[in-house]
Order: sequence, then C-alpha cells, then structure tokens
Amino acid sequence: MKISKIGLAVNEIGRAREIIGIVVKYGLSEWGTKPGMGKYFITKKRLARIEQYNKQERIRMAIEELGPTFIKFGQILADRPDIVPEEIREELKKLQDDAQPLADELAVKEIEKELGRPVGEVFREFDAHHLGSASIAQTYRAVLLNGDEVCIKIQRPGIDKKIELDLHLMNFFAARIQKTNPEMEAINIAGVVREFGKTIKKELDFLNEAANVVRFGHCFEGDPDIKVPKVYTQYTSSHILVEEFIQGTKVSDLEGLLQTGNNPEILAKKAVRLVFDQIFTHGFFHADPHPGNLFIMEGNIISFIDFGMMGSLRPEHLQFLGKYVLGYLDRDPHAMAESLVQLSGKRNFPRFKDLEFQISEMLAHYKYLSIDEMDFGKVMNESVDILVHYGLRIPASIYLLVKALLSIERVAVVLNPRIDFANEMKPYAIALIAQQYNPKHIAHEVFESLKEYYKLVKEFPSDLNEIINRIKEGKFKTQIELKGFEPLMERLDTASSRVSIAIVLAALIIGASIISQWEQVRWIGTIVFGLAVFFGFWLLIKLFRSNKF
Repeated sequence: MKISKIGLAVNEIGRAREIIGIVVKYGLSEWGTKPGMGKYFITKKRLARIEQYNKQERIRMAIEELGPTFIKFGQILADRPDIVPEEIREELKKLQDDAQPLADELAVKEIEKELGRPVGEVFREFDAHHLGSASIAQTYRAVLLNGDEVCIKIQRPGIDKKIELDLHLMNFFAARIQKTNPEMEAINIAGVVREFGKTIKKELDFLNEAANVVRFGHCFEGDPDIKVPKVYTQYTSSHILVEEFIQGTKVSDLEGLLQTGNNPEILAKKAVRLVFDQIFTHGFFHADPHPGNLFIMEGNIISFIDFGMMGSLRPEHLQFLGKYVLGYLDRDPHAMAESLVQLSGKRNFPRFKDLEFQISEMLAHYKYLSIDEMDFGKVMNESVDILVHYGLRIPASIYLLVKALLSIERVAVVLNPRIDFANEMKPYAIALIAQQYNPKHIAHEVFESLKEYYKLVKEFPSDLNEIINRIKEGKFKTQIELKGFEPLMERLDTASSRVSIAIVLAALIIGASIISQWEQVRWIGTIVFGLAVFFGFWLLIKLFRSNKF
C-alpha cells in the first residue's frame, strides 16, 4: 500500500470519528439519546443542553459544525422536497455559510502564490483587509496598475482536499444508508450525493465561475439595463478569480436607491425581465438571485454577482414552464397537472385524475385572491411538493429554477409590492407555446423524425444479418436482470456460509476425537475440541438472535 493511501485512510478514519462525534453530540442518532450504548457518550448535562432545541434545529446546528461541505449540501437539500420533509427544509434554509475569517496575511500569501509574484507588481493599490469571508473563499478589493478597480476572490488553502475527503465519506455513508434502508431506494440518496459532488467541485474551480460570467455577459451583450462584471482572465486560475469591482447599492436598501435617483418600481420590472430573459430566452440563468447578489447602479442599472451556481434548461423544460404558467394564469388545474406529468417524463400516469384533483384543491385555497395577489413562486413550490407526493421525479435543474423564481419574486415584491409577477411572465409563456406550434418548428420536428425512421429502415437489414451471424457462431448473448431477488440471494449466501461453518465445526470435533486417542497429543485434541465448542455456541446464539429457529 502506498504511503499516500495510508495517509488518506488515516484522515478518513479521523474525519469519520469527528462526524460521528458531532452526530452524537446533537443527539441525532437513536442510540445516542436512548438507554443503552448512548449513555456512555452523552452525559445527562449534555442531554439537557441539546433537548432545549427541537430535532430540526439540532440538525441545522450539527450541519453548521460539520463544515462547508455539509453546509453546501444542506443548502441544496433545503430546495429538494423530494428528499427532505418540509419542517426540516425550512430549518435548512437558515444555514449560514459564515466561517472564521482566514488571517489576511495568509490570504495575501495565497494571492501572491496564485499570481506568481508580489501583489505590488500587479496592483497599484491593495486593501489588505478582506471585504467578506465564506467557508470556501475570501474577497479583497484592489486597483490594477491600469487603474481598473477589481474584486479578488481567493480560495482558502487546502479547502479542496477537505471537501474531497468529506465527499468520499458522504458517498460511503450514503451507500450504507441506502443499503440498510431499502425504503429509501426511490430517493436514491447515493445518486443525490454524487450529483452534489459534481456541483461543489465545479464551484471549487474558479475557472468554471469565470466561464459562467463570460457566457452570461455574451447573453446580455448590448442590453442597457444590466451590468455584467468583466473577468480579468490573465490573473484568474482555478483558485483565484479577479473581476471588475461593482460599485452599487444593495437592492434591499430602498432609501439608498431613492437617494441615488433610482426608481424601485422600474427596477422591479427590470429585475424580473432580466431573469425571465435568462430563463426563457437563453436557458441559462443565475440560480441564486437573492438581494445579496444584486447591486443597483445609477440609472436603474442592475448587476448580478457571484456566478458560482448557474442553472441550465433543456427545451422540454421550457415547454413545461410555458404550459404551466398559462395554466396558472387561467387557474386551469388540468393544464398545470399535464405540464407537471410531462416534466417528469411520464407519457401515461395512471393517477393523473388524483394529481389533477390535488392541484385543484391547492388552487381552491387562493379562490378569493386575484392573480396579482397570488404568490406564483409559492404555488409552483406547492405543485412540485404534490408531484413528489405521487412519486414522480423531476430533473434537478427544475429545483434550481423554482429557487431562482422564488428569489427574484421576493426581490421584485420588496421593490414594488404591487407588481403582478405572473402577468409579467405571460408574454414569455405565450411566445414559448407559439414557438412550439410554429409551422417551421413542426416541419423541422417531422423532418427529424423522418430522418430517424429512414436510418432505422436503412440499418435494419445489416443489424438483422449481424444478429443471425452471431447466433450461428454461438456468440449471441442475452442478459436477464431479475429484480426483487436481492433479499433471497442474501439469505442464501448467509445460509451457505453457516452450513460451511457447521461442516468445519463437525470436522474439527471429529478430528479432535481422533487426536484424543493418542496420549502424546491429547492436549491438542482438547484445545481443538474447546475451540469447536466455542464457535458452535457462537453460531447457535447468532441463529437464535436472528429468529432462524
């Protein structure tokens, strides 16, 4: 075994002990708070201290103490009703990505290491006191030699290795949980952890964020209502991001907006228009447009920051959204249910009428509200909850979409409480539906289908000939997968193991009896017999405990 692998194993064991310790500390394991093994780990004093918080609060507190990997995962789970119950999701939304600031002198050393030279050779001015600090990175303000004011985002040293270690352990625990809890198979928690691993690794690579900013800038090139920060690619790497510093007022600072001559009502319309353009026109959107990520510049110009988490939509996702929005505006539960089933990828859903009824019941709660008084984001969130209740799964990007729509709707309502969010979206939905039924679009789809059929007809004779030849040569193989037999196979495996043990025990007893006939080696026979009896009793105890008699 290589030294590096030994070191990794030692680190994994240490981190695993730390994770289990935190889980026990907050009483999140049943054996940790009930009589039995837990009494050796949790004192009465500690138990009294943790019981002042409910289970949801303790889950959040434990996640915050576990560190950045788990905090990021918790924030993602907060938007996944298909995995986490509502009461826990509400608590997870309070997770704070705050961290003890990295010492500025250490951060400056990291900046110089990434730049390959002292900061004085790159920047005319450099503020050595950090602007902000999070679990993954810290930000600094500086002025380049050419006079451009920039924001520097530097990754914490070693954070990538820590996250890699946590991901490895999370994958291990997720696989174990899924194996020991068959009822969680539908959730596919192991798959969710793997997907999260891909997401956070992208977020750790600042070159990926830089690419997102550049792509976003191309989408809105020439748009006078938005300011996209410039990325200085010559100073940017996977661990450092240098981009234009945005001077602006926070979108939540209404008094400051008025003082700078901006109009909140105009800003509300522009904000939703820009997000709808991202979603409906480009299919590439900022997944977290909360107030902290939006700055307002003079002239009612909006700037988005922090492009680490972006969402992408496929054409069929947009078709769902267009149909759902029009169904919502018409209060048509059939159209809304139809769009949701379409999104899940089901052609025929046997419980469609039940789903439609649940959507209808949900809309009945808003019967006495006009469309402009309704909360579109909330209704969409409830619709997804209903869909999940019926066991229908939807793409992960849709959860990001719901999150983005909820966030920008809240921003718009803060700026203008009277804004009609859904009606602002209506022209986009109509354009999408019109595009779907456009004669050119239909003709293109028919042509693509004909090409597929032509390819099928053309290749069928050669495919059939290949199958026949393989059968003649005896090389044709079939693979049959039988599901639901795993428990039986496990039992057969266990039974065969126990039969093997029994045979070995019988052989030991017989051998011991034979050896005992000779005076010189009788003591060996006694030892062998004793071992056989010991293991025999052990096997019997195992069988009794597992109720196999």
